[in-house]
Amino acid sequence: MKIRKLKICRFRCFGDEEETIQFDELTSLIGNNSSGKTAALQALLKLFSDNSGDRSFQRSDFYLPKNLKSAEMTEQNLYIEAVFNFPELKAEGEEGKYVVPVFFEHFVVEEPGGVPYLRIRVEASWEKGNNAEGSIENKIYYILCAEDEEIKEENKRSANRHDLDKIIMVYVPAVRDPSKQLRNVSGTMMYRIMESINWSEEIKTSVDTKVGELNEAFIQESGVSILKSAIHTQWKNYDADYRYTNAEMRFNNTDMNSILKKSEVVFSPSVTGKKYGIDDMGDGLRSLFYISMVDSILEVENEIRKEIAEGKEKRSFNITPPVLTIVAVEEPENHISPHLVGKLINKFKDISKRENAQTIIATHSPAIVKRIDPENIRYLRMNIDDLSTKVKIIKFPSKEKHEDKYKYVKEAVQAYPELYFAKLVVLGEGDSEEILIPKLLELCGSNIDSSGISVVPLGGRHVNHFWRLLNDLEIPFVTLLDLDMERVGGGWGRIKYVLSQLMDIGVPRDNLLQVTFTDDQFKEMHTWKLVKGDTNLLAWTNFLEGFNVFFSSPLDLDFMMLECFSHCYKDILEGNEGPYIQGKGGKEKGKEKGKISYIEVNVPSDKEYVARVANDVHCTLKENGGDGVTYSDAQKQLMVWYNYFFLNRGKPSTHILALSKINDAELKDNAPEVLKRMISRIEKFLVTIE
Repeated sequence: MKIRKLKICRFRCFGDEEETIQFDELTSLIGNNSSGKTAALQALLKLFSDNSGDRSFQRSDFYLPKNLKSAEMTEQNLYIEAVFNFPELKAEGEEGKYVVPVFFEHFVVEEPGGVPYLRIRVEASWEKGNNAEGSIENKIYYILCAEDEEIKEENKRSANRHDLDKIIMVYVPAVRDPSKQLRNVSGTMMYRIMESINWSEEIKTSVDTKVGELNEAFIQESGVSILKSAIHTQWKNYDADYRYTNAEMRFNNTDMNSILKKSEVVFSPSVTGKKYGIDDMGDGLRSLFYISMVDSILEVENEIRKEIAEGKEKRSFNITPPVLTIVAVEEPENHISPHLVGKLINKFKDISKRENAQTIIATHSPAIVKRIDPENIRYLRMNIDDLSTKVKIIKFPSKEKHEDKYKYVKEAVQAYPELYFAKLVVLGEGDSEEILIPKLLELCGSNIDSSGISVVPLGGRHVNHFWRLLNDLEIPFVTLLDLDMERVGGGWGRIKYVLSQLMDIGVPRDNLLQVTFTDDQFKEMHTWKLVKGDTNLLAWTNFLEGFNVFFSSPLDLDFMMLECFSHCYKDILEGNEGPYIQGKGGKEKGKEKGKISYIEVNVPSDKEYVARVANDVHCTLKENGGDGVTYSDAQKQLMVWYNYFFLNRGKPSTHILALSKINDAELKDNAPEVLKRMISRIEKFLVTIE
C-alpha cells in the first residue's frame, strides 16, 4: 500500500483551486521559504498523526483570501484527501493478504478488472462565532466514487480511527531537538515493539527473580538501610492516607513493562571499551541515529508482517503493525554537517524501498536536492496573485523518444539544483558566463546571491527543454547564446534554431515570424548567405532580445571580451608567454621579433604572419566553417589570440586573471553592449519580482 497523491484545498496557504501532490516511494518537496512545504506535511498529519492534537483544526488552518481581512471572513471550508494504490495486488506473494482486508470494503474500482484504489478525505468547516476561534467542525470519510465523479453524500462513508491508525506518520519538524525525537522513538515506536514481544513465562519469572535479588542486595548496604529507615519513620509523621502507610525504597522496577520503558541504546567502541550513550553524540549523529532507529523498527515490522502472512503458529510478536508508515522529514539539513548529508539521503532511500514505508523530504537545500532524482521532486511556489501555494511536477523530455536529451537535462538539473530556488535564471553557454555575468551584475548593484539569481551553463544543447522546465516552474529567465558566425550551425542556423525552440515551448508562430514566411522558406533559413555587416541578421538578433534571448556576437562571449579588453588579456602574459611564429627572430635578438605581439604592430604584412592569421581563422571557425568573410581584418588578427587564450588554455583561469587587470569602472563602461542590455533586462525582472 502506497500513498499516490494528496489533494489540498483551502488549507492554510493552499487556495481555492485544488492542488495535487503526486508521491513516489521517495518524494522531495522543494521551494523557497514560506512556499507551503510545511503546510503540505501538516495536511498529512491532519489525516494520519497518532496525536489527536495534530489532527484537530484551528482557525489559522483555513485559507484567508488575499483581498480579505481576517475580521471580514465569516465562514470557510477546506478538504484534504489522500489517495492510495496497492502495488502488491499486481505482484505475486502474500503481501496483499495482510494489507487488503483492512480497507477492502472501501476500495474504488473504476471499471471491471481495473486496479482498485482508496480515497480518504477529511472535510472541515469554520464559522465565525462568539469565541476567538469560532465554530469548527470536521469529519473524516472514505470516498467511494471515482476521482472524476462528483462527490455526493451517498459516496461518503465515515472512517473510524481504529482503521486509520493502520496508517501512521512519523514527522520530524524543521526546528527539532534530536534528543527529544530519540526519546519519543524510544517511548513510542520502540516501546510498542518491545512490549509486544511474546515473552516466555520462564523469561518473565527469571527477570522478576533477579530484579528482586538486586533490590535486596542494595538494601543490605548499611548506608542504604539507614536512609530507608529515616524515610519510613519520617513519612509516618506526615502520612494521613492508609493506602500509603509504608514508604519503601526500590532501586529497580520489578515488573517487565516498567523495565522495558527504561530500555536504551548504548554504543561500545572497540578500543577503549567505554560505553557511550545517545546524549554523548553531537546533534548531527543523533539525527542520523534517529532515522536509523525508524529504519530498524520498520524492518522489525516487516518481519512481523511476514510472520502474519505466512500464518506462523508461534509468532515473535503479538501486535499487528501498520500497513504503511509515512516518514516525513522537514529540512533534514538542519544540524547535519555537509559530509553527513549523503549518508542521510541514502538512509531515506533505503527506507523508501521498503514495502511498508514511504519517505517525504521537505527542503530548500541545494546540497539535498542534487542527491534526489529530479523525477521525485515536487516544486512548491507562492503565487503572488492570490497568495496561494501552487505545486509543479518537473517535466522532462520523453525517456523513450529522446533518451540523450532526457539524460542530459536530468544530469544538468542535478548539477545545478540552485535553479529551483532562483528568482531568476540566466542560461548561458558555459564556464565563461558563470564567471563574467555575476561580476557584471555585481558592478551594476545586483548581488547574485542576495538577488536570487542562478547562472546555469547549457553548453548550447537542448535549450528548449530548459525553457520548458523554467516555464513550467514559472521562474523567469534570460538566455545568452553564441551566434557562432561562420561556424557550422551558427549565424542564420542559430537564428533558425532559436525560433524553432521558442515555438516548441508554445510561443505562437505569428509572434515570431511576423514577416510572411512559408514553411519551406523557414526550413531553408539556415542556408541563407552570410555577408559582412548583415543588417538583416542584426535585426533578427535584436528582435529575439524581445523574447529574452541574447546573442554573443559575432562569435561568442570569449571573443567579445577579447575585443573589448584585448590589452588587459595580453597583460596577463609573463616572460615568453604568448603566441609566436616558430623560428622567427633569430637567436641574436632573442624571440621577441617572433612574437605575435611584436609582429602585428611592427610588420603586419609579414607573409608568415598572414599565413598564421589565416590558419587561426580556420581553427577558430572549426572544421567545415567559413573563411572569415564576415569578420573584419582586426577581428581575424584577434583570432590568433582567441586560439591562444581560449582554445589552448583554460577559459575560467584566463578570464579570472584578466578581470584582475580590469578596474571595475572600465569593465562596467566598456563591457560588450549586448551584456549591458541583458543586465538591464535582468534588473527590470528583479524589480517586477520584488
